[in-house]
Amino acid sequence: MATEYDPVFPRGGDPGAASDLDAVRETFERAAGPYLASPLPWLVWGVALPAAALSTRRVLAGSGAHGVLLLWSITILVAGAIEAAAFARRRRQQPHGSTLARWALRAQGNLSLVAVTLSAALLLTGQGRLLPAVWLLLLGHSLYGMGGLASPPLKWCGLIYQLGGLVSLAMLPSADLVFALATFAGNMSAAVGIWRGSATA
Repeated sequence: MATEYDPVFPRGGDPGAASDLDAVRETFERAAGPYLASPLPWLVWGVALPAAALSTRRVLAGSGAHGVLLLWSITILVAGAIEAAAFARRRRQQPHGSTLARWALRAQGNLSLVAVTLSAALLLTGQGRLLPAVWLLLLGHSLYGMGGLASPPLKWCGLIYQLGGLVSLAMLPSADLVFALATFAGNMSAAVGIWRGSATA
């Protein structure tokens, strides 16, 4: 049975199927162009997420759960605003959208809803220490899937996230540190890959 991990662990297959996948990838690459044109958003997330993760324990001790919620809300809003600005600027240069791009954004929104629901359930049951692993695994799976269609740097970023999620499960007392290292390494890897791709384009 074929899986989305076959490009990482090739097992051979039907050449015709590979051609079909190549056609889908070409379409997806064009649709994802504005999102993957600049390494800046990846650099911003690569700094913002580790910084928030490494600050969480200190904020929790000083301000409690409300302080942690504020910390992460500000982190996501600021980094997200920078990402949205970079995306909007590129969209103005390429104004024509695509059905494929809209589908990808809806899929990402649905994943975020799943992650928030799981996070709430873990917090309500006193299992908040699992949050770093859950987010790394979910985001890693999404990044890998999208990267397999649109961008190899994104695919490797997803793999780093997923590896971080597995390590986080095995090192729960240090889950925040693992989250910081995985998000830094993954996003910097994506940023460097995108920059190299734009430099050689």
